[in-house]
Amino acid sequence: MKRRLICVLSILLCGCGLSSTLKPFTSLAEDCTTPGTIIAADLPQPKRGYTYSYRVYLPPCYSADSESRYPVLYLVPGRSSASGTWFAAGLSDVVDRMILSKEIPPFLIVATENIENDPMADTIHNELIPYIESQYPVIGDRQYRAVAGGSLGGIAAYRLAFQHPNTFSSAGIFGAGAISGEETRINEWLSSMDKEKNRVRVFMDTGDEDPLMLERAELMKSTLDGMSIENILYTGHGGHNYGYWISNFEMYLNWLVKGW
Repeated sequence: MKRRLICVLSILLCGCGLSSTLKPFTSLAEDCTTPGTIIAADLPQPKRGYTYSYRVYLPPCYSADSESRYPVLYLVPGRSSASGTWFAAGLSDVVDRMILSKEIPPFLIVATENIENDPMADTIHNELIPYIESQYPVIGDRQYRAVAGGSLGGIAAYRLAFQHPNTFSSAGIFGAGAISGEETRINEWLSSMDKEKNRVRVFMDTGDEDPLMLERAELMKSTLDGMSIENILYTGHGGHNYGYWISNFEMYLNWLVKGW
């Protein structure tokens, strides 16, 4: 089965002006066998003054005019990577298989640019998310909105989730951990969360051949444990690369959907 890659400058799909009322998310049609679709697009008029590119994975048998809604995962690439890097590494094959086998429900993935020039990922939070939610039938509730990333993208994931716990319910950190020098700020972010209303869950995966990042991930886990924040750190045999992270993405997705 071949997957289409549709390049557009802006996307005007049904779903503009969606109600903020939380609705049940979309279930997969019984006869669905079609794989998902990846759309490449640019954010219209980004405040930074030049192009901001992203990609959207639409799940198998996606319906833009469905009365139910889809969860969404924002996925950030690492340094010197682009919005298509996770998909080039085989992510869509993993997600297609899990959705078509009904291991997990259908959901959207929005793959962003890297944050080399936007260290706190302000463009993602302030511009990309509102635009995506105006164009696609996603659930506008933190419970069904997640963020994950690899390497520098993993740092972006925890910065977004920890700073904006009313926006995200979880963070997935691949090949990264608490960046050196940011420990105090991480503690401040975590301390400001309300135990009953906006605590985030955290998933971490770092290979045993990635010792520096494994050390930082272990420090992050210790910090999270000290704050009684739900988290998991998986350490498998692998290094600092997308191939290793993709090999464990099924584990991450099974963990992720437990919050849905």
